[in-house]
Parts: sequence; C-alpha cells; structure tokens
Amino acid sequence: MSLPVAVFGRERLACLNRSPYELKQSPRCWDTTIANFLMTKMGFRRGRFDFGVYTHDNGTILALYVDDMLIAAALGEVKIICDKLKSKLMVDLGTVSHFLGMVVSMDTNGHMISLTQEGYIDPVLERFDMANCKPVGTPMEKDKPGMNGGGDKPCDRTLCLQLIGSLGWIAMGTRPDIAFTVSYLGRFNADPNDRHWLSAKRVLRYLAGTKKLWLSLGGEMPAGVRLDGFVDSDFAGDARTLKSTSKYLFLLRMGMIQWHSKRQALTATSTADAEFNASVSALQELVWFRNLIKEISRSELPVSTLYNDNKASLSTFKDTAYKPHSKHIGVRVHQIREFVEDGREVMMDYCRTNDMVADGLTKPLVLSKHILFARMCGLS
Repeated sequence: MSLPVAVFGRERLACLNRSPYELKQSPRCWDTTIANFLMTKMGFRRGRFDFGVYTHDNGTILALYVDDMLIAAALGEVKIICDKLKSKLMVDLGTVSHFLGMVVSMDTNGHMISLTQEGYIDPVLERFDMANCKPVGTPMEKDKPGMNGGGDKPCDRTLCLQLIGSLGWIAMGTRPDIAFTVSYLGRFNADPNDRHWLSAKRVLRYLAGTKKLWLSLGGEMPAGVRLDGFVDSDFAGDARTLKSTSKYLFLLRMGMIQWHSKRQALTATSTADAEFNASVSALQELVWFRNLIKEISRSELPVSTLYNDNKASLSTFKDTAYKPHSKHIGVRVHQIREFVEDGREVMMDYCRTNDMVADGLTKPLVLSKHILFARMCGLS
C-alpha cells in the first residue's frame, strides 16, 4: 500500500479510519466488528466451544465462516436478521444452495440435508488436465507409494502440493472415502516423486467417476438424536517410520459429521498402545462435539457409544489392575477409564471388524470393501 501523491508530510504516515483488505490486522478487525454487532445489537451469544457459532434465546442458530454466514431459524426471524445485517454489508442470498464450494440440497419432509462438491471437483479436474481421464474404482492401489528410492524421479513439487491441497479440501468437506489417501500422500510433501504424483492423479481419476456422490445427513431415527463414534488404528502401518495410524468418525443420527485419519505422533510399541492413542484422540473429540451440540440445541444428549473392534484394549480400559509400561500411555489409559467409569458422557463397546465403519480410514481397500465403506459413510 502506498500513500496518494497529494499527501505531503515529512514522515509520510497516515492514520486509517477503517481497516481495508490485505492488511495483517484485517481479519481480526472484521471478527471483532461482526461479533460485537451480533452480541450487542442483535442479542446473540457466542459459542463457548466454537467461536464461529452464535445462538439466540429464540432458538436461532447462526454459523459464521469469515464473511459467509448460515442462519437456521423460522422464516420470519430469518428476514428480521437479514434486514439488520444489511447495515454491515451482508447480502441475503436466500435459501442456501451453495456454501464454501459445496452444493446443498434439503429435504424438509425427510429431515435430510445432502452435500456434494461436484462443482468444485470439475474445475480441479480441468486444472490438472484430467477432465477426460479414465475413471478407476478406488482412490489408491493396495501397494502404497513409499519414500524415495534410487530409481524415483522428483516431480514438480509446487504442482504436486497444489493438487494435494485441492484434494484435502474435498476430503475435508464431503468425501471421507479419500481421507486416508490424501492424508497419506501429504506425508511426502517435503520431497514428492513421480510415484506420489501418479498416486495423486489416481485420486482425480477416482473422483472423476464418483463426483456425483452426495453425503447425506439427518434422516428419521426412532431413538431420537444420538451421537456415536467408531475408532480404530493401524499398528505400525507406516513403513517408513513404523508409526501407527489413528482413525475415527462420528455419526449424528444416521449422518457422518466428522472423520479423521492421521499418523500418530508417538511410536506405539504394541497394538494396545496404538489403540490407546487412537481412543483418547477420538474420546476428546467426541466429548467436544457433545458439548457443542448441547450448547446449540439446549438439550441433553443420551450417552454416546464409542465402538472399537479390539477386545483386548476394551478390557484394559475397565481392568484397573493393568499397569501401562510407559508413563505417556498410562496417562491416556487413565483418562479413558475416568470417562468409562463415570458413564454420563461416553461408553465404549465392541463391534466386529466387518462392521467397523472406520476401517477405510487407515489403509487402502479392495474394490468390494471400498464400495461398502463409501456406502457406510453415507455416500450415495
């Protein structure tokens, strides 16, 4: 930014009356401005568990992402809120149909919301010259690309990172079926080679054939609103570091609202240790989601169930005689025991490996299992 030519002065400094775009302080100024307006002028309360969520005494819920906003309320209340927000240069675009690159479809009779990113996937395919590619049935082959070998050629790192970044936004938004693949390829961002580049392009080939999939949320459920989760781990699944991979996902009613696939920071020395690390991460996130939902809905949730397919680790959580062999694992075990013994927030239960929904978040699956995994995630 430079001062106009007509401005004179020895120091050539200016005091800004308003924060323009592209300044380091601009995001903070905008957040402070809109938050003060919503709370002081409109009577909203800022969420304690998510600062981007605001609630009102009349039941209105307002979600804010930078300057994009979603309002859930009665039609009359929505109109009143939109009229007041117009003074802050907010524009009413009507009933939501697009949000953050996602197409939104609502079925009020069936209490369903469906999301797709087809409109975002198509430009990505064109950008990387894959619009007319041959589709494949799975995002990754069974043999995962490893670290650089003697015969591997380096690829264009900037282009590879741009592709993985675009895939990461898709995986985070509506496509849990590619979450593990994108997370795995991200491990080689420092020094990608041609095999990693081909693997990333294979994800594009998979998306080209499945871009019309919708992620369905909500639906009728006789037991009411429930928040449950599935957690699992892949012991020493990373051939380069021998670290394990944590995976978990959460279902609200019958829709998947959160999924996670990440290599563990600590090296687990046994399957039980890997399960402990994954379970603690899942449990902490599940408790946070419960608090967020209770704050928004102003109602209590039934006890959530966190399913695990490892009987040995489940018995350890309840067996007080078990003494972990290392201090950092012991802290995790005792944290889980406290929640299990309390029984008011979360309980842990066993499910068969064939019923473990999160199985596709730790390793590549064959075609038949991958199709089943995508269906269990709510993609159709």
